[in-house]
Amino acid sequence: MVYLLSCLTPFINPIHFFPLTFLSLGFPFLLVGMILLLILSLFIFRKYFWLILIIIAVGYKNITAIYGFNGKKEFVQSKQPNTFRLLSWNVNYFLDCRVKNDTPNNPRRKMFDFVKNSGADVLCFQDFSSFYSKEFYPNFEFIRDSLKYPYAYFPVAYAYNEPYAPQKYGVIILSRFPIVDSGYIKYQADADSENFAYADVKIQNKTIRFYCAHLRSMQLHTKRLNENETNFLKADTALILHSNTFRKLKYFEQIHISQAKQIRQSIDSNLNKPLIFCGDINSVPSSYVYHHLRKNFSDAFLQNGSGLGRTYDSLSSTLRIDVVFINNKLKATQHSTPRVHLSDHLPNLVDLEFR
Repeated sequence: MVYLLSCLTPFINPIHFFPLTFLSLGFPFLLVGMILLLILSLFIFRKYFWLILIIIAVGYKNITAIYGFNGKKEFVQSKQPNTFRLLSWNVNYFLDCRVKNDTPNNPRRKMFDFVKNSGADVLCFQDFSSFYSKEFYPNFEFIRDSLKYPYAYFPVAYAYNEPYAPQKYGVIILSRFPIVDSGYIKYQADADSENFAYADVKIQNKTIRFYCAHLRSMQLHTKRLNENETNFLKADTALILHSNTFRKLKYFEQIHISQAKQIRQSIDSNLNKPLIFCGDINSVPSSYVYHHLRKNFSDAFLQNGSGLGRTYDSLSSTLRIDVVFINNKLKATQHSTPRVHLSDHLPNLVDLEFR
């Protein structure tokens, strides 16, 4: 019965039945339990085998969303003709940007080395920040000038103006192809989140709209606030008032749903053009938020990836919370989630072509 309830997560808004939030997180484990029960039925109660199999099949929408059934393929570094490459990554501020800590093993250097060697034509970064102080490196200018991404759109969600570390923060889209239009939408439900940004990029004489989004972080790993996290309190006291993990999940899921609905309004008015939606949605593939955002899209991982495709580099291996969705005017020819253990998220690297 619990498994059958978890099969409803793509269809029912958890605002109306909040246990669905937790069932979406638990669906992969419930599925494994049902498969073990199916195997057990072959030896103990065979007459129920087909009934259990039918019950498992009821969750097809979640099963086909959480697992890539393609054979494991090695990502080919050289791009094929008529393809272009996207790198989407929650870069976690590029970690340590202090000049005094700049060594060959500095995580920031390693992250930029990965970006440089990725061969990506378009970068969509979440949790991006650039510092403007002699004690820190300016990330934005380095990527634009040194890594040769001359076209960029950086809608600053908010800026820290502390004298020791002036900083601009938000999502950013950088490109080696011209950006002909751009804009952002400020989330209504959350004053502290990054803006939802888009950029129209001219590739092969066609215009593609790239959406880059970061749905509100739930800060599940935060048990006690430190001085660097006090900015969250300026707009939202949820980190204190909702300190219990389950309460946090319920609280922030409501914010995610509101943000997802706002994103869909923009997407639905532009479905007639090639579209790519990417980012950190802080929701798993068996969630209502994932399925709501994926409507009219294909998941690049499911087209080419295999296994669970984990993108959050801690906690459970089932947490694929970073996505690349494409509409029917595009096709993903390659997908990879390289095991780059630097940010707390793993990158999505995708080769695409026009249909």
